[in-house]
Amino acid sequence: MSSQLKLLLYIIFIAGIFYFIQNRFNLFDISFIEDIKIEKLFEDSEKSEDVEDGVRDMQIAVGDGKMVNLKVEIADTNEKRALGLSLRKYLGDYEGMYFVFEQNTNTSFWMKDMLIPLDIIFIDETGFIVDIKESQQTCTSSCPYIFSSSTYRYVLEVNSGFCSTNGVKIGNRVLVNLK
Repeated sequence: MSSQLKLLLYIIFIAGIFYFIQNRFNLFDISFIEDIKIEKLFEDSEKSEDVEDGVRDMQIAVGDGKMVNLKVEIADTNEKRALGLSLRKYLGDYEGMYFVFEQNTNTSFWMKDMLIPLDIIFIDETGFIVDIKESQQTCTSSCPYIFSSSTYRYVLEVNSGFCSTNGVKIGNRVLVNLK
């Protein structure tokens, strides 16, 4: 094998590792999605009406074309929403639960039977973050109710500190692949 071909294969291998690490851990302040494509992704996600069981990909646009990638479980029934992340001992850094409601609401959340502290992100029907309740602590009894300052259609629960670590703020846009 020629040395030029070997060099080309090494470059492709290193680029593949870099791409995998960036997509998995988002360590570098770069994005592989062009700004023009972001609006197209948002339009495509709004067309999806079906919510299926399982894990879905989610992205949060946090500004300057930067996207935060997550894997989320969908809670789209009363039973799944009531259980939520209760009794979970572990949640990955870029994992969460995405609560889907049939209509806009302002019902409360609470941290009863939670084993890990959470950030709770409230999202309106157009996909914009309308409120964030950071660092909600676990409790076993006499748990306070957590309300959004605005009505919402969706809620994202992630590990405590996720919002501050990733620059997630009110007004950011959320994209979920529900297909």
